[in-house]
Amino acid sequence: MGSRVEDTAEVIASRTLERWEANADYWVKVIREGRDRYRTELTDAAVLDAIGPCAGLRVLDAGCGEGYLSRRLAGDGADVDGVDACQSLIDAANAYPSPPGAARFVCASVDDLPFEDDVYDLIVCNHLFSHLPDPTHALREFARVLKSGGRLILLTLHPCFYVHHSERGARDSVPATQYFGARGIDQRFLVDGLESPSMITSWLRPLEFYAGTLRDAGFVIADLREPHPTEEQLRDDPWWRQGFPTAIFILLTAELR
Repeated sequence: MGSRVEDTAEVIASRTLERWEANADYWVKVIREGRDRYRTELTDAAVLDAIGPCAGLRVLDAGCGEGYLSRRLAGDGADVDGVDACQSLIDAANAYPSPPGAARFVCASVDDLPFEDDVYDLIVCNHLFSHLPDPTHALREFARVLKSGGRLILLTLHPCFYVHHSERGARDSVPATQYFGARGIDQRFLVDGLESPSMITSWLRPLEFYAGTLRDAGFVIADLREPHPTEEQLRDDPWWRQGFPTAIFILLTAELR
């Protein structure tokens, strides 16, 4: 179910933030107990592989949530800032016991980053873009704070195939009348039997939108991957056969000209 077309960007942003605040404790539990198998057994490894060695790099974890990826990259030697618009998730990130020199966390919108120009070697957007109604402003901000030649790594829902309840085995296709516009899918998260207190909207746009918006912000797409389970996972584990009926994720690496 999509959001109403008459909603303004401000209304959508406010509603989205309220829903994330309502879901914050839920996501802290899911992440810290390792209950999201899409992340722990698939997408985290794909993102880390795309990042590669990061020691000595200054990294922005955009949409960092409770900070698990930021902590991992800082542990690998990166200088990491994590940013998220949800204050409760940032509070959880800052409260997590961390050694000196670990990642720093700040509450801010990716549309208006509180950082100077040309300071980051790498920006990672891990499951962020599907929660942005329009990523245009975020991409411009990423281009502003990223050094020339810096990389942007973007893991999000696959706009060609993701539909309502894909994680629960839905196999519906996306008709062209919906695919070529912005579409919002309203649903509650259901992870390892736990349902989120509030629903959330997942926003998807056609591939040509992402390619064009990246280009207009000064990026060149350097790599495109579609993280998927191995043959062994699909053969041996019915959870993957049920929960991955079609391509669910896309991973883009772009470089700033």
